[in-house]
This record gives sequence, structure tokens and C-alpha cells, in this order.
Amino acid sequence: MSIMKRRPSITHALLILLACLLITRGSAQLADVSNALQLETQHTGGFLGAGVSFADFNGDYIDDLTFADFQGDLKFFAGTGDEEGFTPVDFNLPAYPHEAKMVLWADIDNDGDQDLFVTYRLAANKLFLGDGEGGLTDVSATCGINQASRKSYGASFGDYNADGFLDLFVCNYTSSSDEYPFNELYENNGDGTFAETTVAQGLDAIGIQSFQSQWVDFNDDGLLDLHVIRDRVVHENYFFEQQPAGSVLPFIEKGADTGLDIAINCMSTSVADFDGDLDSDVYLTAFAEDMNWLMLNDGEGNFGIDDEDGDVPMNQVQVDAICWAANWLDVDNNGWEDLHVANGYSVYTNYPQVLGIYNDEPDALFYNTEGEFTEADEPQFQTESTLSFATAVGDYNRDGFPDLVSHAVGEYAQVLRGTPNTNHWVKILLEGTESNRDGIGARVIVHASDGSSQLRMTYAGENYLGQNSRWEAFGLGDMMGISWVEVQWPSGSTTTHTGIVMDQHWLLTEEGTSTQLWQIDPCLSGGLCPGCTYPEACNYLELANVDDGSCAFNCFDVPNSCGPGTVWDEAMGWCVSSTDCPYDFDGSGYVTVADLLIFLIAFNQPCPN
Repeated sequence: MSIMKRRPSITHALLILLACLLITRGSAQLADVSNALQLETQHTGGFLGAGVSFADFNGDYIDDLTFADFQGDLKFFAGTGDEEGFTPVDFNLPAYPHEAKMVLWADIDNDGDQDLFVTYRLAANKLFLGDGEGGLTDVSATCGINQASRKSYGASFGDYNADGFLDLFVCNYTSSSDEYPFNELYENNGDGTFAETTVAQGLDAIGIQSFQSQWVDFNDDGLLDLHVIRDRVVHENYFFEQQPAGSVLPFIEKGADTGLDIAINCMSTSVADFDGDLDSDVYLTAFAEDMNWLMLNDGEGNFGIDDEDGDVPMNQVQVDAICWAANWLDVDNNGWEDLHVANGYSVYTNYPQVLGIYNDEPDALFYNTEGEFTEADEPQFQTESTLSFATAVGDYNRDGFPDLVSHAVGEYAQVLRGTPNTNHWVKILLEGTESNRDGIGARVIVHASDGSSQLRMTYAGENYLGQNSRWEAFGLGDMMGISWVEVQWPSGSTTTHTGIVMDQHWLLTEEGTSTQLWQIDPCLSGGLCPGCTYPEACNYLELANVDDGSCAFNCFDVPNSCGPGTVWDEAMGWCVSSTDCPYDFDGSGYVTVADLLIFLIAFNQPCPN
């Protein structure tokens, strides 16, 4: 904290307070920087949207972007880590002109580079292995993943058998007339190939019109379970609970037992500990007539609908629209995850028709404060329709405030940049050794100095056709520091990390090491930059956007710098009155009405040069 060099007046103090209030509220915004970044995606066709990934794909720890495409022309953008944003990347993939739905990065063979899995709606799915030199090799024909066309949509990676290699679940949006109306589970063999084990693992329930899956651990028993959402009110969502070793079937469908057997036109499953009780809650999106469902975990994996009688009424996070991806992100870093809901429509993504006819509700944003929600009143969430399907969260400029990318209908993606404020943060990236290298399925708990704690779980495939950054971001508000960070790894081990400094990026390994990756200068990364903002001062900082009271004027010719009746005070660093009675304008030795009249006559007059 800097020390003020002069005593502020009451008016000055009020202005400072007002400025702080404006900064705090203004920071709770996502600024649309789409025009500045211009990420060309050409999302002008296809059926029910296309996926987006915000995961680092080139191994430099900076968030990158990948977009699926209705004509198979996948788009890749490498993050620069600054305000420049992204640069296009061409992996020279072989032509495959089919409708891609999901793009999902993961290190499936634990060799230190990222591999790419892509689902297709009307063609065989594809797997590309990283070659260690920044390239991708198509191994689809030999990797063990079925090459029949199964109308695939969402997919997710998770190491359900804890052998250190990521397994894969694929959702198929099939109908009862399809030859194979099931979803697919693939067990990782550990050598870059997979074996389908859908039936053997008890996951062969008919998966008609399945949109997305997510590997979760709702009951905190250390075993990964599987949540599958399905479209239409005649198809209940599934929850496959993993059973202890030695059970007849590894997974048993327990949607009805846990309250997760919701039958709605379900589009997205979005998991977060929104109420801060260290268990994972879930938000489901759907058609307006179905309502979106905010469901609370009782700590043992059982869910109830949070309705009018609950602490957080469902209608507080309700959107009167056809909703698709929902994403949790702490926009203002106050320590409570906020909720973004993307709104689209339920027709073919026919671009000219959409622009001329369909104009659905704008996307919605709900600010979370201690588990209570307030709908954002910014114009972009009130009047500007974006027509969104899949979204993903990351931090492209590394300023510690989350950004959101929407694979919106149109020629360019929508990018909403987080606005920094005075709240603290920390970001955690995991590297497994006994567990899978990406740390997928790990639970990260940050214990703050005030005794509070926050939980994140690392996923690969979530929401609706989305993949968020593998960086786990924690808003810390005005906390004084972090006591320790706890990581519960998929292997069953737990590591404890101390000395974690706020407002920085940390790489934590399963071996117990903690490495700070960058020392980010907020003045260069577009963050909150304190300094002298007065251009005439000797130490004026052009990049400063918050005045910290440090302005100095001792570089000037002091005798000629102060005006008539004032002298330079070396200790205060300011011009002060040369008399003990600075308001005696007429020199009478008293402050009288005559002095007030002199002041009023001179008030609001221009000063001589």
C-alpha cells in the first residue's frame, strides 16, 4: 500500500471511494473484444452448433483455441499470452469434409504432448496423436476406435480405472431406428490404442439422443462416475455410479437414486461448487418450457432441485430461451463462481436464415456472491443476441481474470475478455506422474489465510461440446494470502503445496513440486496497473490505469514551480502556502467576508499562463 503525500480533503476522499466502487463494479464485466481479435471460424452451417476447446495444444502452457467446423475445416489458434491474443496454426491435416462436432485435446499416451480427438455427426470419429514436433498423425484406423458413422456429439476423457491413462466416453445422438443406438466407452491400453468396453463396464444402456458426458465424483469416494445428458422429455439423463472393486458390474445406473434422472430437452451439464461447501453441484440447461435446473449436492452425491423454497431459487438463474452451453467462471475474482448461459435456437444453423428470422434472447450472465445470484444488467446480456451453442473458459492474456469464448453463429467467434480489478487470484496447472499427465480427474482445493477453501476438479470435456482450459483459476477477493493448496490425484495420492503466492501461475506436480511459471507484469498484460496517472508529474506512468498517489514533482525548477503565495515543501513534495493564514486574501490578518468575496469574484476564472 502506498502512502499518500498529502492529506486528502473530505471531497477528495469521497471521490477516491467512488472511484473504488466504480472499479469494483465495473470489473464485474466481460468486455467484448471480438472485433479486435477477429478469430475467423465461419460458423455458418451445420446442425445444433459446433464445439470449441480453450486448452493449450502446443505445450507452452498458454491457452490456445480450437474450433470444430460443419465442413470439417477445423480452426486452430495458438495463444500469444498477451493482448495480441492468437495466431492461426495449420496442422496440415488431411481433408475430411464432414461435420465435426467436438474437438478435445488430451495427452492420451503420457508422452508430454497433446493428442486430438474429434467427433463427427455423420462420419467416423478421428484420433490424431501428437508427434512430439508440433505435428499430428491420424491413427484413427489403427487406434481401436470404431470407424462406423454413429452420429457422435460430445466426448470426455477420464481415467476411471486409475491406471494412469485416460479413457474415453463418446455420446451418440442416435434414434431408436439406428443400428447402434448406444454410447461408447473406450478403455486406454496405455500404448496409444483403445479397446471398446461399453458392455463389459455396464454402460450399455440405450443412449438415444445423448448430447454430452462428463466424468465426475459427486460422492467424493475417489472413484470417477459418469453423468450423461440427453435430449427430449421422454429420455431421462443418466448417472452411472462406479462401484467398488470386486462388484459384478463396474458401473450401475443410479439416476433415480441420486435425483439426476431428469427428463427434459437437456443441452448442457455444467459442474461447479457454486456455494462453496466443497462438493460439486450441477446446472442443466434446456428449453424454456423445461426450465434450467440448478441442482444441489448434499455432500454425499444426492441432488435436489433448488426451487422457490431453497436458499437459491431456481428462477434466479432461469433464462426464457433455448439454452445451450453453461459455464462457471469467477468473472470478478471475488471467490464465487459466476454463471454464463449461452442461448441459441433449435433449427439448422442456416446463417442467412438466422440473421433474417431468428433473434433469440441474449446470452445471460449471473453474478454469484456467497451463493446468491444477480443477473447482469450490461447491455450485451440484455439486448444483444449472439446465437451461441458451445462456449469455453480460459485466460488468453494471462492477467488472472477469466475470459470466455463462444463459438457463435457467424463468421467470427465471440471473445469476452475479463476486466481486472483489485481482487486477488491464483491459477493452478497440474502435471501427473503416477496419474495421467494432464491431471484430469484431480481435485484441487485452495485453502486461504482466512480459513475459507475453494474446490475445482479438472475435466476434459464438459458443458455442451466444450473443453475449458486445464488451468484451474481461483478468485481470492481481498484475501491476505494462501495457506496451502491440496491436490487429490486420480491415483489416490494427495500432495500439499505451501508457499503459493497469490496473483501468479503455478505448476504443481504429483511429485510434490511447485513451480511459478511466469512473473506477469500487469502493466504489460492489460491488468490492473497502479502508478502515477497525472501527465504533468515527474514520474507519470503511461500504462498506469489506477492512481496510487505516488505522483512526484521534484524534477521541476522548484523556485519557479510554485505559484504566488506558495512555497515548495520538500518533505511533503508539494506546493504549500507561504503564510500561516492562506485564506487571508486581502492581507488584513483576519479571514473575513471580504476574503470570501475576493474568492467568489475569482472563482471559475481562467488562470494566467
